[in-house]
Amino acid sequence: MSKSFVTGFPRIGEQRELKFALESFWAGKTSFGEVEKVAAELKKRHWNYQIDAKVDLISVNDFSYYDLMLDNIVTFGAIPPRFAGLSGYDLYFSMARGNANSVAMEMTKWFNTNYHYIVPELSRDVKFNLNSSKIIAEYKEAKEAGVLNAKINLIGPITFLALSKTTDGSNALDHLDALSSEYVKLIAELSKLDNEIIIQIDEPIFVTDRAAELASQIVPIYDSLASVADNVKIIFMTYFEHANEAVAQVVKSKIWAIGLDFVHAACQEEALKLLSNSDKVLFAGLIDGRNVWVSNLDAKAEIANKIKTFIPDERLYIGTSCSLLHVPYTLKYEENLSIKEWLAFGVEKLTELKILKKLVNGVEFCETGKCLIEANRAAIASRKTSTLVNDINVQNRVKSLTKFDRDTAYEERIKIQKETFNLPDLPTTTIGSFPQTPELRQVRNAYKKSLITKESYESEIKKYIDDCIKFQEDCGLDVLVHGEKGVGGFCGGSLPAYVPVSD
Repeated sequence: MSKSFVTGFPRIGEQRELKFALESFWAGKTSFGEVEKVAAELKKRHWNYQIDAKVDLISVNDFSYYDLMLDNIVTFGAIPPRFAGLSGYDLYFSMARGNANSVAMEMTKWFNTNYHYIVPELSRDVKFNLNSSKIIAEYKEAKEAGVLNAKINLIGPITFLALSKTTDGSNALDHLDALSSEYVKLIAELSKLDNEIIIQIDEPIFVTDRAAELASQIVPIYDSLASVADNVKIIFMTYFEHANEAVAQVVKSKIWAIGLDFVHAACQEEALKLLSNSDKVLFAGLIDGRNVWVSNLDAKAEIANKIKTFIPDERLYIGTSCSLLHVPYTLKYEENLSIKEWLAFGVEKLTELKILKKLVNGVEFCETGKCLIEANRAAIASRKTSTLVNDINVQNRVKSLTKFDRDTAYEERIKIQKETFNLPDLPTTTIGSFPQTPELRQVRNAYKKSLITKESYESEIKKYIDDCIKFQEDCGLDVLVHGEKGVGGFCGGSLPAYVPVSD
């Protein structure tokens, strides 16, 4: 029978417990011990959710106090010199948030998601130094919590270096052999933890246009990792798109398995043909880890059955297309959503995976299971026909379109835009939202408790937006950013106050 897996699970907590614990610690109101206590409770709860959903391989080391790339930086000792002398959580959060003496490390978007990661800073003189304590401690913690089928999550060496920046113009990938040697040491340590160790090594860089450039590194690097210990099985995990270049190399290697995204790259016949002629296990990402809508489980089962024409059940795991940290945690506390039946957040996707595994394996449903699959089918059907998302007038207008190009060429439009907005060749702006302040949070809390009127609340929000716009004007930014009143972020989310429109 095909088994199931989850690429990774959210760590923030169903009521944002980790966020609140960290903010209290950063404000000096609590000790880091209180944060650790919350973290321990959350990890146990998250593992239990997956145990209850009968997930066959449960992730360990997918938890982070801030960011998994930052965790990797600490694990392999790639610490920028300006943070020398710091240790423990002082070092960790100083790199993430800065301190009185040093600016924080850069953040940027994780591939094409809205998640931001800490960018590793390297130089030609960097010396890696393994510290496996977090990973080993979390594995032991999971075993004590009853996780008998753990897989250890790591970010891969090629992706880590490909996403790094250097401070001296050197090439980060020149360190691949040195960093891989530290991974060899890590795997040797992890191999001693149990009779069998499964390690998921994430290499999403191979779904980008750099795959062709980097593919030749897979076999030598991963053969060395796969040869460390006989009891270690390595999953080469990709997500967000197809990874055909990687598949072509993985089938030549000693790697046990490869993970592929069958949501954002649904038709992967080329990859499946390559895998069918090998002994590799396939981890097929079928449940969308980035989308909040319910999965069409019947359609997902059809995709799985097509995959099974290439890959036999004993070599197939089905799971999420990527980590579930990219979706909200749970619908449990959402009481006023008219479209709730159409949604599936992190916890709900575990239920989807449980049902899908039964569908794929032809297992007979109990009465509860029958109700769940019928509810899924009803939700899919109602969303297809609901007037909330289907406007016949819009559909008719689209059908009647006859014009698909603009009247004016781009070269003419850009001239007009430059004259109108008078912007330099490289306009300055912010990346987006301004942070909420303690005062703004107090206003929100007062409004939530009906201690102030809606008018007073909106007045305070508008005042904050005005202050932020004035700050940007005083700084001399070319393109200002303002927030949407009354929502999260810098008054949450952000919109450009004025932006030139072009192709």
